[in-house]
Amino acid sequence: MDHAQPFRIDTMAIVRELAALPHRGATTANEKRAAELLARALQALGARVERQPFKTAKTYISEVWWLLGALSLTLILTPFIAWIAFALMLLITATALRYFDWRSSPLSLLPPRAVSENILGKDPHEGKHDQGPQPGLKRKKLILMAHYDSAPVSLLYQPPLVKDFRRSLLCSLGLMAGAVLITLLEVLGMGRPITAWARWLLVAYFLVQGILSTIDYLRYGFANGAADNATGVAVALAGAERLWRDPIAGWEVEVVLTGAEEVGMVGARQYFLAQKDRLDANATYVMNFDNLGSGAVKIITRTGSMTTVVYDNALVHAALQTAAADPQYRHIKTGVWHTGDFDSIWFARAGIPSLTIAAQDEQGQIPFLHRPNDTIDNVDANVARCAVGFAEATIRRLAASV
Repeated sequence: MDHAQPFRIDTMAIVRELAALPHRGATTANEKRAAELLARALQALGARVERQPFKTAKTYISEVWWLLGALSLTLILTPFIAWIAFALMLLITATALRYFDWRSSPLSLLPPRAVSENILGKDPHEGKHDQGPQPGLKRKKLILMAHYDSAPVSLLYQPPLVKDFRRSLLCSLGLMAGAVLITLLEVLGMGRPITAWARWLLVAYFLVQGILSTIDYLRYGFANGAADNATGVAVALAGAERLWRDPIAGWEVEVVLTGAEEVGMVGARQYFLAQKDRLDANATYVMNFDNLGSGAVKIITRTGSMTTVVYDNALVHAALQTAAADPQYRHIKTGVWHTGDFDSIWFARAGIPSLTIAAQDEQGQIPFLHRPNDTIDNVDANVARCAVGFAEATIRRLAASV
């Protein structure tokens, strides 16, 4: 088949349709409009569409304020509630460590919460594929994933600040651990009045962090999200169309477009929990697309803000081999990302071969991330189109080797 011929999915047309909405903040009316648009796009490709609703916080900002508010209030009340304060500080800090290591946390259960949803596009050929060259060969499953919600605008993602995001986060977590020690010393009556001053300084620090995390959201609301992540959605749809039009024997391809990623990869986690008993780590592959609007396409091999997640599996190896062997993709290199994380994290930690493809600038940053200028004017169409071709070439190389 000639893969150079025009395709029904125009990546930039999808990006423009999504970016025409003011934003796609999780649980908002605009996210629901985007979900309808994407469901129709999948149906136009012949996919069977399923919707997976779930409850989530509206933004991560409420979760951050629950955390920082609890820390500050406990520090203030320490002289009055003594050992209860120490126990609360241990609990709050443990919760924070889980939350900022991008794991499930009780913070995600706190109000205000509302409904978001994942949009699933089932392979039009599902149940019709042959089983490959060998009778009884186990069918492979490829999940093409991208989130369609957009993020709250954040001051902390300004270019001069974002490069130090991980260091700042680790510093804050270290101070939370220090707050546990300060609380213990205060309860034991040791180190006063220094511990009292330390408590108030920590209260001031945590409240300032909360204000810095919130101020630009109050000023600007949600980012438009043309790059983050209308581009990823468009690449996932275009990749699915190519693989559905010219299917690989013994493979089925499912599109998973997640909501509430910007709340803490909530939609991907909901999908993973619902499907985990049916996801065979020896026959399932997850290719995630995120932020393909500007910069150079990268194969992300390491993520994690606290503990590092290493992507080293057959899918990653196929991507590396494609970049090394195909002249049109030799510019594609590996990248790392320790500012937040990607939807692929739930699958990587479960041992399911997975990979995120994203675009970064020369400093290893994602341009315009969570800023008001994440708009269609700053999207380079060539980046998304390159990602589509690279993704298809990688999957076909993988299929030939497994």
